[in-house]
Amino acid sequence: MTDFANLPITWQHKGFGTDLAGRVGSELEASALSALDGDLPLPVMTLDRAAIAHNIDVMARFCIDNDVDLAPHAKTTMSPELVGRQRDAGAWGMTAATVAQARMLREFGIDTLVIASQVLDLAGIRWICETQNNDPSFFVTTLVDSVQSIAVMEKLIAKVSPSSRIRVLVELGYDRGRAGARTTETALAVARAASASKSLILTGVEGFEGMVPGDSVDARRVVVDAYLKWARAFVETCLAENLFENDSERAPIPLVTFGGSAFHDLVVRELAGRWAADHRVRIVLRSGCYVTHDHGLYTDTSPWSGGPHALRAAAEVWGVVLSTPEPGRAILGFGRRDVGSDAGFPIVLWSRRDGVNTDAQALKVTGLNDQHAYLDVPTDFDLQVGDLLGCGISHPCTTFDKWSLIPEVDADYRVLGTVHTFF
Repeated sequence: MTDFANLPITWQHKGFGTDLAGRVGSELEASALSALDGDLPLPVMTLDRAAIAHNIDVMARFCIDNDVDLAPHAKTTMSPELVGRQRDAGAWGMTAATVAQARMLREFGIDTLVIASQVLDLAGIRWICETQNNDPSFFVTTLVDSVQSIAVMEKLIAKVSPSSRIRVLVELGYDRGRAGARTTETALAVARAASASKSLILTGVEGFEGMVPGDSVDARRVVVDAYLKWARAFVETCLAENLFENDSERAPIPLVTFGGSAFHDLVVRELAGRWAADHRVRIVLRSGCYVTHDHGLYTDTSPWSGGPHALRAAAEVWGVVLSTPEPGRAILGFGRRDVGSDAGFPIVLWSRRDGVNTDAQALKVTGLNDQHAYLDVPTDFDLQVGDLLGCGISHPCTTFDKWSLIPEVDADYRVLGTVHTFF
């Protein structure tokens, strides 16, 4: 597959100066570059290499200890380097949200994929069929949640490759959620139709518990628990009716896949262990954001807030203070084009002056424009134009897509290498 490790730095990479054009990430450590002290242009996103290694190891050990598999959701980073490290740490496969992402992961060298969405367009179906036909060892499965979606898939497969068969998982949903069958009756109708289809292979069951509604994390955990108990009962019914067909060495028994980055402990408690062994199913987690964790959403919802499984936030975005136009107000030189805000504004961690970091958690980002951030500044806080501010992020997925090349750094922000992304 493509040798992503040796792609050169170009003018297209906003976090790197033109003086580095033509060089590759593996050459940078020897140059003793600083991400913050003038060697790279601001704003810049940084990744703590040691924190990423720790997080990958924690999740890998958790899966081994609980006898579950991992197909990390690659949409978090879409990075060949990080996906490769997850695979090397024992990931069973990877998860994609779209066929476009699946195609990129195939270029990354991934041969086992869960597309955690429905594929109901002709071009997407064509890619799956052609890729399977060209490489019979390639394993991919997608989702269905209605008899209508099954009919659409059958019609599309008949157009592009009548002899092909595509693996599918029944998607289970919940009220006020996203896609997915809402009732046992509906889900069973889908499972029976998929099992009877000549162009589909019913390979298992899928769901995503990470967006269940609730007034608090504790309240949401109660809802997740009930959702997973329902899923378990549904899988048992499908097994009793002998609806699953498993035709691949990658999945010789049915797949049961749940588990984002917030409630995977509940997935393991409800589905792994004795139940999975007794029913001969393979439990696959799809956590993605664990690889970098964060300072916001997943700090609040992760079950591993302490103890040996505690994750470390690896991503920061840094900008320079451009203006202090009025008392209590500062303008920082990054914005929505540089950092996500769908799950909360960036969290100020550090101010930096003359190469020294000091705690700046008293500052608060209150708004973002395309290229600027608004900050509330206490009157007694020493902040000057030209200072740097380093911010943690909330929900890594919507910050990674702002950067096509990201420096990996050590604890002193010395550049150790680079991470590419492809969105």
